[in-house]
Amino acid sequence: MARALMKLFGDRLGLVGMDRGEGPVGRWTHKHILGTRFRFFPAGTAEPSGRKPLLPARLTFYAALRRFRKQILSLGCKAAFIQAPEALLAVHKWDWGSLCFWFAGVGNPLEVSRYSFARSLAERFDKSLYSALDRVAVILAAADEEAIRQLVSRSNGRLAGERLIQLPTCVDTSEFRLRPIGIARAELGISKDDLVFVSSGRISRFKGWELLLTAFERFLQRHPNALLVFVGDGEDRPILQTNIAARYLESRVKITGFQTPQKVASYLNAANAAVFCSLAEGWSAAMLEALACGKALVSTEVSGANAMIVPGKNGFVVSGRDPKTFADAMEQALQLKDAEAVSLSIAARFDLKRFGERLAGLWPPLRERVA
Repeated sequence: MARALMKLFGDRLGLVGMDRGEGPVGRWTHKHILGTRFRFFPAGTAEPSGRKPLLPARLTFYAALRRFRKQILSLGCKAAFIQAPEALLAVHKWDWGSLCFWFAGVGNPLEVSRYSFARSLAERFDKSLYSALDRVAVILAAADEEAIRQLVSRSNGRLAGERLIQLPTCVDTSEFRLRPIGIARAELGISKDDLVFVSSGRISRFKGWELLLTAFERFLQRHPNALLVFVGDGEDRPILQTNIAARYLESRVKITGFQTPQKVASYLNAANAAVFCSLAEGWSAAMLEALACGKALVSTEVSGANAMIVPGKNGFVVSGRDPKTFADAMEQALQLKDAEAVSLSIAARFDLKRFGERLAGLWPPLRERVA
């Protein structure tokens, strides 16, 4: 989302976040994203890694924002777009003229935390978040209507449903776009004869890698030339690797680790179909990226899936978590003749430019012309 906002609004925005340790921490500097130079405030350092840090990243970011309040406000900004609940908790009482908060996912992140102590604080976290939202002018949610209703219900009256505006995730169709499958496979060293399935995103148990691996194992029994590629990394990568080895699937299942968006697009273009087995989602950016590359999708029934997949046209939404049912859907997805055209048409509805125009219309500080 940060990349999308900087591309849309350029140096009208200043970005506050975590850095990879490439520069000074705690003061405003400059960065470049896709050729755009913008102001950047590194509140701390965080290297991309699948390893579980000693302290939760959310807690580290919250503490960093509180620590550098004076330095962050020195830029003179009076409006803030916030997409992380811990960030809102840290800054909601600062001297803002207008706040916009975007729920990237409407579930309570502490309920699925890797840290047991954090899970025990989930209810208190929710209450604090609802209180902080009282100071927010515009509340957006990347979720379907049912998920938004569940959030309102969970708040027990603290959040009024009319305050939440649905704003799904976007995709940059200039970056994620259809390319010839043969060229993509040649670049990546993937055989032209393989049946390739790609799953992109964080490798975590809540992303459902175990269901996907079991379903793929069943699919492989019928199609020995099948290949499953996990594009990404995460805390469960060592467990996934152990499971792959235990099932003797090392030659048929690959894990790429963290990849640039350009490389992710290459893997998607090399695929016959994209597969997602999450237990829960907000509005999956990874699924939109696959659509923008013209791929058929097979997904579990998560928020947004029914808006991105037309069953029998560009994929299937699988109810329940039965590996055989999912494997059957993978096979059927390969037979869809119109999947490419349907997926591309759906991706166009969630294009970055459309997202920017709608966001600018919803939140006054961004109502100047979209870049």
